[in-house]
Amino acid sequence: MVVLELRNIVRIKEGFRLEISELKAGEGEFLTLLGPSGCGKTTTLRMIAGFEKPDRGEIIFNGEVVNDVPPYERSIGMVFQDYALFPHMTVFKNIAFGLEMRKIPKREIELRVTRVLELIGLKGLENRYPEQLSGGQQQRVALARALVIEPELLLLDEPLSNLDAKIRERLRGEIRRIQRELGITTIYVTHDQEEAMAVSDRIAVMNIGKIEQVGKPLELYYNPRTEFVARFLGMSNILELHSDGEKACLGDLCFKTGKAGKVRIFFRPESVYIKDGNDAEITGYELLPGRIRLKLEIEGRTITAERFLNELPFTPDRMPERVGVEVRSFAVL
Repeated sequence: MVVLELRNIVRIKEGFRLEISELKAGEGEFLTLLGPSGCGKTTTLRMIAGFEKPDRGEIIFNGEVVNDVPPYERSIGMVFQDYALFPHMTVFKNIAFGLEMRKIPKREIELRVTRVLELIGLKGLENRYPEQLSGGQQQRVALARALVIEPELLLLDEPLSNLDAKIRERLRGEIRRIQRELGITTIYVTHDQEEAMAVSDRIAVMNIGKIEQVGKPLELYYNPRTEFVARFLGMSNILELHSDGEKACLGDLCFKTGKAGKVRIFFRPESVYIKDGNDAEITGYELLPGRIRLKLEIEGRTITAERFLNELPFTPDRMPERVGVEVRSFAVL
């Protein structure tokens, strides 16, 4: 499998500048490029695939620069957002197409297609046409077509964005299971934070042509380096406070900072613990399945807390006007 490296990449396209000083995916790693539309995720993937060339920098597979190597010689499998299936071909023929182009013997084609059909859970549907399949089944065929050629690197460009939420959730688990089973190095592009958190070994968060931070999902979620990462990866509380060199406080709610002056304190709603007390006024709430989201005001500042109902010192039908507050996990941006 491939160890992928991007070094000092610059790509200027229609006035947009993409710069990646360094990015690496280890052998068998599932690395996700996450960011809003137009941040450069797909352009990065297309350069890795060989469909576009960087203006500067190096794309390296297992220590070898592949900038001038055409896509068909890079040993990649790619799954597109729109499936790109041949409507006049059966499931079997769609999956076998890449093998036939490589002049693989017929018997081996049959064995490899049968094996991958079992792997993706479509055994018995090999004689159907794409129009006879659901969207989720079509996406599985597209994935099978990429896997059957036994690539060293798998590239997936927003593969689940056209599916409804329940199918997306099920298929992302299947993609992760298959990737682990095969041990294939995988680069996955998405704008969906939950999807990225669910499937990735590491995530590279991108914004306006640059990588803001790379790390494991929980590292990025609880210890973002920038405000963009903090806000993009979920609901967040960010307080601008003054620190005396040791701590910064909002009322009786204090945070150890280790530095003096103006600081920005970041924490997630689920890091806010609610107890009996008088620290904060409850100014609003939303009841969610099994949990509650509270709007709390402390000295004119609003923060959001989210707790499971059984963690509260009260019931929603007997909600107090004020509560005690404790933040157990935070970061200084």
